[in-house]
Amino acid sequence: MQLNMRTAAFAAVALSTVSVANAGFVYSSANRTVEATVGATTDTASDSGFGTWFDSASVFATSSNALAQHGSQLSSTSMNFAGAAQASATAGGVANATSFAIIDFVSDMDQVVAFIVGLTSTGSGSGFNSVIVTLTDTTTSTVRLTASATAAFSGSLSLDSGHSYRLVIDADAGVQGTGDSLGQYNVAFSTPIPAPGAAALLGLAGVVARRRRQR
Repeated sequence: MQLNMRTAAFAAVALSTVSVANAGFVYSSANRTVEATVGATTDTASDSGFGTWFDSASVFATSSNALAQHGSQLSSTSMNFAGAAQASATAGGVANATSFAIIDFVSDMDQVVAFIVGLTSTGSGSGFNSVIVTLTDTTTSTVRLTASATAAFSGSLSLDSGHSYRLVIDADAGVQGTGDSLGQYNVAFSTPIPAPGAAALLGLAGVVARRRRQR
């Protein structure tokens, strides 16, 4: 029996930013990959560049299906990711899917970064999955942000000038037997958040602009 795979819903994640010269992310390497496997058949796609990339990998068989999707955008002021790995099987089928990104970058100034993390992990029967996001300061070997399983939260964190960082986002789904599995992520980072003094100046600029319009 052919299974209908549930297509992951990709939420558009956007954070407002304030343009500041020489502030943001300087990328050194990127690996964005999707892979789907059913039995001996594998479909895969990957990208090692920067900028925007979207692709998917899928294998559909009589008793097993696997689907992986990834879409992301890398810029000097933001990083946005949406992706999922899904697998379904019946009658002893075997299916596996993975969607991940590994991004290495340097912070070119002391800055505060806003983030949004949304992770979904579900399964039934013999389905198994994992979804994680980890941001590590590789200069000091310090984990700055980590989340796994099903989670939804937002906040901010500080990055140090000249430090190197590695961001890992990984969703895996698999079935051995009968069941289904889904790992999905929506993750975004945006820089910079104005320091209190800068925020006060922005507010003052708005007041001045309103007064000029009222004249």
